[in-house]
Formats: sequence, structure tokens, C-alpha cells
Amino acid sequence: MQRRNFIRTSCLACLGGSAVATLLQGCSSTYYAQQVQLQQNSLVVKKSEFIEMKKGQATSNMRNVVVAKYEKLAFPVAIFRLAEDQYSAVYLECTHQGNEVQPQGNYLVCEGHGSEFDSKGNVTQGPAEDPLRTFSVKSDKDNIYILLS
Repeated sequence: MQRRNFIRTSCLACLGGSAVATLLQGCSSTYYAQQVQLQQNSLVVKKSEFIEMKKGQATSNMRNVVVAKYEKLAFPVAIFRLAEDQYSAVYLECTHQGNEVQPQGNYLVCEGHGSEFDSKGNVTQGPAEDPLRTFSVKSDKDNIYILLS
């Protein structure tokens, strides 16, 4: 193979891979909790928010993450389902320059400068150096309680 053909083929493969990755990310939309309440300094989100619905019927699929918005918070909170009854809650304000971080599957991305964080708010890729703010989480049979203090 000639050098020019090799470079052209490599570049096309790289572009094609990037395009496919972008399309796949676009397919996974962020789900915002429908009912978020404040009770005694805790955000309350129903566990049923993690159940995917199709045409009004519950499916066997579970969401990995649900985003909760509350008007008194400047940024939303991402609630990750780590295991059957284990959750993490991460404040979606980037520690690098204060942009809103977006869920991308099981991790978070700051579209401002490309910082990435895991489902527990730890930095996995800079330029951010500090982890995201997290909250203590408790749950009962029906609800998840995100302790804001």
C-alpha cells in the first residue's frame, strides 16, 4: 500500500469511527425525573423513575442515571443507580470553570472543556482537577433521599 493511500484510509477510518460514536451518544438521551420534592432538606425522587417506559408500559430495562432538577439549586443533580439498592448523587457543576456537566451513560462530561467524571464524581480526564460535589444518599422501599446539607 502506498503511503498516500494508507494516510487517506486511516483518516477516513478515524472520521467514520468518530461519526459513529457521536451518533451513538445522541441516541442516549438524558432522562429528567418527573417528580422531585423537597422534604426536610432532602430531595426526594421515586425509585420508579429508573424504570424505562415504552408506550405507557414498564419495560424490564432500568436507567443508569436520572437527573433531578429543583428550582432552588443552580444546577441539577445526577442520581446514578450503582447496584440494586445503591445510588450516588452528583451535583452537575464542573469544578474547572462552573459549566453544567452532562450525563453520557455511566459517566459525566463537561462540554465546555472536555473534563470527564465517573458516576461518583471523580475526575477521569482533565482539565478539571477536583471531583464534583456529591451528596449522601439514603433510600427506602419507594424513594431515594438526597441529603442536601
